[in-house]
Amino acid sequence: MNFRVRKPSGMPLFDYAFANGAAPTPEPKRFRSVELFAGAGGLGMGLARAGFDHEIVVERDSDACATLRHNKSRGHNLVREWNVVEADVRNADLSAVAPGIDLLSGGPPCQPFSIGGRHAGSFDSRDMWPWTVEATRKLQPRGFLFENVRNLASPTFKPYLDYVLLQLSYPELLIASGETIESHADRLGRYHIEGKPSGLWYRTKSYVANAADHGVAQNRHRIFIVGVRSDNTTDWTAPAETHSVAALEHSKWISGAYFDRHSLARPEPDEATNKRLRMHNQKPPEGFNLKPHRTLRDAIGDLGEPDAVNTRFRNHEPPPREARAYHGHTGSPLDLPAKAIRAGDHGVSGGENMIDFGNGAYRHFTAREAARLQDFDDEFEFPSVWSAALKQLGNAVPVGLSYTIGLSIAQTLN
Repeated sequence: MNFRVRKPSGMPLFDYAFANGAAPTPEPKRFRSVELFAGAGGLGMGLARAGFDHEIVVERDSDACATLRHNKSRGHNLVREWNVVEADVRNADLSAVAPGIDLLSGGPPCQPFSIGGRHAGSFDSRDMWPWTVEATRKLQPRGFLFENVRNLASPTFKPYLDYVLLQLSYPELLIASGETIESHADRLGRYHIEGKPSGLWYRTKSYVANAADHGVAQNRHRIFIVGVRSDNTTDWTAPAETHSVAALEHSKWISGAYFDRHSLARPEPDEATNKRLRMHNQKPPEGFNLKPHRTLRDAIGDLGEPDAVNTRFRNHEPPPREARAYHGHTGSPLDLPAKAIRAGDHGVSGGENMIDFGNGAYRHFTAREAARLQDFDDEFEFPSVWSAALKQLGNAVPVGLSYTIGLSIAQTLN
């Protein structure tokens, strides 16, 4: 029989359940891990929630490291045990990591492959995939998880993505002296087709996910590269989507539950919405039986307008500059998932990181609002100025999405 027991306030659940004859809740299995390119910790915190204990967390950006150390000193439950190493991954000493780690994770810089970047790819000095492969070869984890922008899977960079996947699959097959990337990729490809690998090798997959489809209030597409070492008998399977735009439409225009939940009058649907509803009545769209996509209003509705002296929510002060919409950059409407939070190479990407109130009024996100959209909990603070906090958040992985991916990997390694 499954049941829940209500514990008295202040008494640990384990003690109360045991004292009342119920079997104690088992602690989830913990895994040893190492995190590279940690940023402000979005990927790492989601993995920590999923059971991965990071023994070393490497990041070179001083603002991001200051954020991690600040929250560690405050005893934040997900980062308080982290050993934060401020260093370039190329110079980081990983020799202190004892053999047998379960997971190597991280987000190599995405700027060489991002839509808004120079598109230099492997010729960009910020391309850290070669050192990611080297770290995999040195640490030989049971599995790995790396993330990047989905543009890495675009036709422009797909050949390089395939090369990265082959290198991560066979990290001991190094590029030879004088060998070109093209010839090395060709040699790895032939080795892969032969299907008789030996030594250290991984079964590797790439997976593009939209965070909104997994319960994050933001349309944010990322590519995840997951590898499982050959001695593990279970293959990794990508987690199923749990939320959909079709279910959000249903909750707005058919059941009305969305507007009721927010105590809003149901507006009249426009012609485009009416057309979709007529099609819905003829044939329910795929995903309408999932949970509704979470919207910007869902994520930040209880924060209220920012206040210069906000004692309830840290980092919810008024942004220091005025927001303006311009062509192609019109902010995020309140009743849809937010557009992707962006970092920008030269500060805050102003045209996207803002609220569209629908009446010609706009406002930049506060750091707390952006943190909500990235699933950082309200106890996680940003000690830096607004622009630095937004840049860290724009480079982060949503904590909820990394938690979902982490759970799927934990099940595979278990």
